Amino acid sequence: MRLDKLISTLAVLLHGAHAAGIRVADVTTLGNDPRTVNRLNGESFQQDALTTFNGYQYAAFYVNDASNASVRHPSLARRALKGQTSGAAAWELISLGISRGDGTLHIGFDQHDNNLNYRISKAGVATDPTGKEWSPSLFGPLLDHLPGLESLDKSVYFVNVTYPRFLSIPTSAHGPAGIADLILELRVGRSVCPNKGWVQIGKYLEVSACLRRNNAYINGIDFDSQGNLCTTWTYRDYVNDTGQDVAVQAGPNGPENNHDMNFAFSTDLGTTWLNNWNQTIADMEAQEPIIPVSAGITIFGIPKYGGILNQEAQTVDHEGRIHVLNRENTTGTERWYHYWRSTTARWTRTALPLAPELQSVNNVTGTPTVIGKRGKLVTPPQSPHSSLLAILPSNAPNSSAISILRSTAAGHFRDWEAVWEAPSGCGWEPLFDRYRLDTSAGGDGILSLFLINGTVVQVVDFDLGDV
Repeated sequence: MRLDKLISTLAVLLHGAHAAGIRVADVTTLGNDPRTVNRLNGESFQQDALTTFNGYQYAAFYVNDASNASVRHPSLARRALKGQTSGAAAWELISLGISRGDGTLHIGFDQHDNNLNYRISKAGVATDPTGKEWSPSLFGPLLDHLPGLESLDKSVYFVNVTYPRFLSIPTSAHGPAGIADLILELRVGRSVCPNKGWVQIGKYLEVSACLRRNNAYINGIDFDSQGNLCTTWTYRDYVNDTGQDVAVQAGPNGPENNHDMNFAFSTDLGTTWLNNWNQTIADMEAQEPIIPVSAGITIFGIPKYGGILNQEAQTVDHEGRIHVLNRENTTGTERWYHYWRSTTARWTRTALPLAPELQSVNNVTGTPTVIGKRGKLVTPPQSPHSSLLAILPSNAPNSSAISILRSTAAGHFRDWEAVWEAPSGCGWEPLFDRYRLDTSAGGDGILSLFLINGTVVQVVDFDLGDV
């Protein structure tokens, strides 16, 4: 789709939107989206595909080879937020992290139950972007371990890696202030900067001795306003089906075996973990991880075949409330649910409203399926209404519609309304730039969405106005 056509379509829809002043500020096409059996771009667990630091936004995505359609070249691109200059350097990657301390870029890529694939850039690439020529030569060689952890047995600590996630450590976090500024969530470590490598934290989620075959799928990992590290997850049990490859999450080992919505948090950068009632349930220094029978981790019991999906969405608002988006069919119909933890540690579970209570052109809340496209939750840090946004891709057959819904703290996050919708443009799962949104962390308050629009990968920027 031509860029000017997309902008025109979105502008027309905006005039018919229901509320709150969200408008499309810009649309940028990154490249063509490869046609593959399994998606390469826009997966809900990709953290992060978009990230902003020091006035530049970085994007991680796969593109097709110009001469051979069976070959894909993942790329890393950047642009200045002022002036809109851009460039690209080809690398195989899925997740991107930036170290504030030494300006290194960290990438983890091509990961699903295999050995670690990791690259790190030269120092200063992010802290002095105009002083570094943007090219693949900025990055070091492919590594199958983390620098600083060479003494660890790679066959134990850096195998079976799946869904790596980077997360910047805020200054409010309780740990080695001024030293650690980046966490890599693949159960191993946190970085120590400037450019001194990684320090092992430990494996914080593990299978039970009596339940040898299960996986914990996190909805996300985020810091709250007090610097606590928070995560929620569901378990998927493995059925011992003769001849079934354990790495193949399908058949008897697909999402139907997901169960429960669990929660834990850490006050010390993941060294120890607490349950909802502040009881210690895991200690990395003692090599005691969270296991499925750890006390108090299950917030909502959802049975197998209950419709909960793995790795949907999580966020934490500026007041420290934890918000989770997932889905259930426990009432007989698959619906999106909002689970949230108040500032007094009380959890609430609410189904997103259906028509006619929710006026939605896309009827988006009436479409979720047990394995449909997953959404995202966003809490604009500067929102005057303490708003929560749900970015929902339609799960209706052959639909690429997308809707943004809003609820507010004053409405106890039950007053959902559609504030922006489009009938097309979201062919897979939407992602967003958490760092650009936060002006207190150097962002400009713009909501950037990473979308698969037909055959292309695009970034759509929204001015949130007074939302």
